Amino acid sequence: MRFSLVNLLLCYFSPTSFVQAEDNRPSNNLRRKLDDSSSEEEEQQRIWVKYRPNMRAHFQSKLRQRSSRTKILYDFEDLGAYVISVPKNDVKALRMDTSVQSIHFDPKRYTMHIPESVKRANSRNLQDTIRDGEQTIPYGINMVQAPQAWEMGATGENVKVCVVDTGVADHPDLVDVVGPNTPLPFAQDGVGHGTHCAGTIAAADNPFGVVGVAPDAEIISVKVFSDSGTYAYSSGILSAARKCAELNATVISMSLGGPLPNIFEVIGYRNLFNQGVISVAASGNFGNGMWSFPASYPGVVSVGAVDENKAKAPFSQFNRQLDITAPGVDVLSTLPQEGSCDICDSIGNFTYGVISGTSMACPHVAGVLALLQSKYVATAAQYIAAIENTAEDLGSAGKDRQFGHGLIQASEALRYLESAGSSLVTSLQTDASTEVSIDSQLLSITPQQNREAISCDDDEYLFELKLLTDDNGSETSWDLSAQADDGAQFTGTGYPSNDAIRFKTCIPKNCYIFEIKDEAGDGICCSHGKGAYSLFLDDELLVDGDGDFEYEDMMTFGCDR
Repeated sequence: MRFSLVNLLLCYFSPTSFVQAEDNRPSNNLRRKLDDSSSEEEEQQRIWVKYRPNMRAHFQSKLRQRSSRTKILYDFEDLGAYVISVPKNDVKALRMDTSVQSIHFDPKRYTMHIPESVKRANSRNLQDTIRDGEQTIPYGINMVQAPQAWEMGATGENVKVCVVDTGVADHPDLVDVVGPNTPLPFAQDGVGHGTHCAGTIAAADNPFGVVGVAPDAEIISVKVFSDSGTYAYSSGILSAARKCAELNATVISMSLGGPLPNIFEVIGYRNLFNQGVISVAASGNFGNGMWSFPASYPGVVSVGAVDENKAKAPFSQFNRQLDITAPGVDVLSTLPQEGSCDICDSIGNFTYGVISGTSMACPHVAGVLALLQSKYVATAAQYIAAIENTAEDLGSAGKDRQFGHGLIQASEALRYLESAGSSLVTSLQTDASTEVSIDSQLLSITPQQNREAISCDDDEYLFELKLLTDDNGSETSWDLSAQADDGAQFTGTGYPSNDAIRFKTCIPKNCYIFEIKDEAGDGICCSHGKGAYSLFLDDELLVDGDGDFEYEDMMTFGCDR
């Protein structure tokens, strides 16, 4: 996990490759999901709107004056932003509103299971084992050393794990499941995905069915996917994660993800981490080196999948941001007993089933973290250091792109916390100032005044940054990166104070992330001068920022072409 965002939030895939990754995951179902939108949604655009400081009331007034088709979906007042739905042809005009600082699209997220992998359990319907007083222990429970952790007194007791998913249905093997019924009913799971993930975390230790990694943990279910299970939006998932924290969850399990980062998610998950809440997310199922979000954000644990033989699952994403791996192939767990259930329908009337995906690996890690928290009091950074430093190394020595730190090991992590005690030095603290090397062209931009006329080819954008530094110009840096492992990257740093910088160049048409940072966390406006920055794409204004962004600000563009 890295807290330096320079050279970070790169490398997922464009929407085109999201559909075309046929060799890594069957695409028929995915295409159905991507195409499953109403005509109303096609005409509307969901966006994050960051309003200017001290202009919240003015922006609210402007929203009330707009058409009835403009709807406020979320109010993130602490982030200085609304999430709204507006007619698509209104977005450009809204961007020019004097009360608007920047506009960011609200990306979609998807469940990270492989629908075609769903099958019945290898034995008879596990619900019948109650007659024989038997309980099946899925192979992944042993692989992550959960039974050894139970013997050490760590069972997940008094720990709340929040499952942000499709809901968690009533099931005899799932007890202590609670949650809010807004906006969607937490105990209704028309997909089956959330119920399966919850069983891996905390299926009860009883005489029937299966057992989870942390059988005494309490599950909080916050439903973000409708019963069609197609997709949810980044704003809804972040809102759900914040609800988890309000309900005193200390671990959040998110077996979901998708392309494109969002600055508000970066800040939101970082804030949760600083509150002591650990977010865990699936790394993705396309078997390539691209990045998935929220897994690839700093402060979120990215989980890849291995099979029963500890081999990397062919579908599991691999990249620098991968933190840990866990069992994710043919994982046996709970399914809804009653009502509609998309996953259940494919295997008949069964209340347990086998599914593959990084979705299935994610709850193993969430369960192990619950075990650690039930035994030792530590910081979020210390819990993560424990699982990373004690993981079974499966690839190249040390952390690698294929397995991260390796296969998570619960009892070893418990011993690590016990031996380290209060003197524990976390890897995250060490990593905070560590530069991450990248396999891409890197061009550092020195202070310059590039005012010449530039003509770009048809397959290129004309990108322009105008930057006015504040009294502490050396604290300011920026980064422009294509979302591809081998894409070009431009950075700027080492600027004089109170200096006007203009960077202008042609860039190949692609999906890009622009990020500007202030090392001191006080932005480039107001407290130390009157710094500001603006972005232009093909001479069209993208962002007119006044520099009041604390640690960082971010913009994506070219990602919807």
